[in-house]
Amino acid sequence: MTVQTVRVGNVVLGEGRPKVIVPITGATADEILAAASTAISHEIDILEWRIDFFEGALDSGAVTSLAGQLAARLNGRPVLATFRTADEGGEKRIGVQDYVDLNLALIASGQVNAVDVEFFRGSDAVHTIIAAAHAQEMAVIASNHDFDATPPVGEIVSRLRAMQDMGADVAKLACTPHDVGDLLTLLSATWQMSVRYADHPIITMSMGRLGMLSRMTGAFFGSAATFGMVGRASAPGQIPVEDLNRILKLIGEWAPTGCCFRGCC
Repeated sequence: MTVQTVRVGNVVLGEGRPKVIVPITGATADEILAAASTAISHEIDILEWRIDFFEGALDSGAVTSLAGQLAARLNGRPVLATFRTADEGGEKRIGVQDYVDLNLALIASGQVNAVDVEFFRGSDAVHTIIAAAHAQEMAVIASNHDFDATPPVGEIVSRLRAMQDMGADVAKLACTPHDVGDLLTLLSATWQMSVRYADHPIITMSMGRLGMLSRMTGAFFGSAATFGMVGRASAPGQIPVEDLNRILKLIGEWAPTGCCFRGCC
């Protein structure tokens, strides 16, 4: 299928090489700003601010203020704002309305370039956040994280399609493998989604050491981006960004013409 590209700041998802996203996970403003400065000294495309690690995460005023400081520190590098809830592996619990209000405040601030919205927060919450972001011409990544298992191929594809149908610009799914077969399930689902149903970019990964291969080669199967780490990992199996870039470049040099690493999938 023809995939519509998605712009996150000055980065375009869905064309060219897989984009590298690096999360920062500091607890204090000083830690977050220092981590951001360190991250952008590396070869990365998008910085993900994991707001749930921030000690002021439940105070929308503190969050938007720090978002402005972060934007000023990054010299134009795009920011993906993510409050990962405890239900999906994050650091904090938050009520649905507070979750919506926090995301709406970030969108209204204009200090971030994209927001992550958890697909299972409920359709009303998801639709509200997507509508507000699109009114500001801001991209939305809908996401789902399964830290217990890997769903069957059909279920993975179904969730990704549902995210797309709800209006998300990017559909993201991460799951946990218990054997190599689970890794293959995730990659197979990614391929099926990308060639049969995806009209926007998708991002998938299999977590932990067993799933590490998906972070390196996911683009072959249709995943538009991968997550690396600078310092502290935010999810199991993230690879140091220097190693990840080295691997991606090596694979890209040897990839056959027409594969995703050439931007033609």
